[in-house]
Amino acid sequence: MPRSSGRAAGLAASAIALLLAASRPASAWLTAGHSRVAIDAVGLLGPAIPAFFRDGAALVGHVAVDPDVWKLRELPELADREGPEHYLDRELLEGRELPPTRSAAVRLMRELGREPSQVGFLPWAVVEGAERLAICLAEYRRWPDDPSIRAKCLVYAGWLAHYAGDLEQPLHTTMHHDGWALPTGDSPYVGIHRQVDALFERARFDPARAVAAIAPEHVEDLWKTVQDEFATSHALVDATYALAPALAAADGMANERVVAFTCERYGATARFLATLFAWAWERSATLELPGWDQR
Repeated sequence: MPRSSGRAAGLAASAIALLLAASRPASAWLTAGHSRVAIDAVGLLGPAIPAFFRDGAALVGHVAVDPDVWKLRELPELADREGPEHYLDRELLEGRELPPTRSAAVRLMRELGREPSQVGFLPWAVVEGAERLAICLAEYRRWPDDPSIRAKCLVYAGWLAHYAGDLEQPLHTTMHHDGWALPTGDSPYVGIHRQVDALFERARFDPARAVAAIAPEHVEDLWKTVQDEFATSHALVDATYALAPALAAADGMANERVVAFTCERYGATARFLATLFAWAWERSATLELPGWDQR
């Protein structure tokens, strides 16, 4: 999705960006894409995951759309806060290693003379979302019969699914998010971002085949897993732009290369989401909730 905070420097540019937001694509993978892949990711989970979670796939898929709704230009304060959660312009960090925490990332961005809201926070949004879900699942372990906690876990899972899904869209990892960036760093907004966002919804691929034989992976280090996944997605920026001629054709959504790319990204997204869900459940077993939490 586009940057709701804009690309040009300064407060004036940020205000203009909010006014332009309505004319730009609204979400990565579009609404149906985010929802469908989240539902399929839950379907990859085995019996080690609680039944309420596996049975709650529809709610996870519904809530997976919410973070894009939070960018309404009619609510500029929320949109300003939410926008940078959906991307990271990797090139603006000038080859430096991604710090493991948001505060360390902000320090690095400022050291490099960058405005953090222009660089983005996507990997940290994913990590923080996974940790929130782990805490909620720890509450479920303590109070398994509480319907409010079960519902909350599914909501947190849906929000996490959105950011993790954005990370798997290569154009959310780069300053070249809608056309090769101009010398000023601004995007020319050529329309390819919306075309790629639409792939999960419009490409003529078989989602069931895309997730066949896929299973969640074991995670030793959450930050390393997210960092590696981000790097894999970012490495596909050139391949994404190579699809531009096919995407512009009338039958582009049936093009063999487009279908193969979509199938790979759909499978990677479902696997990553399922991996994060499984990590959150495993991590929840080792968390010690505060004693004052007696809900």
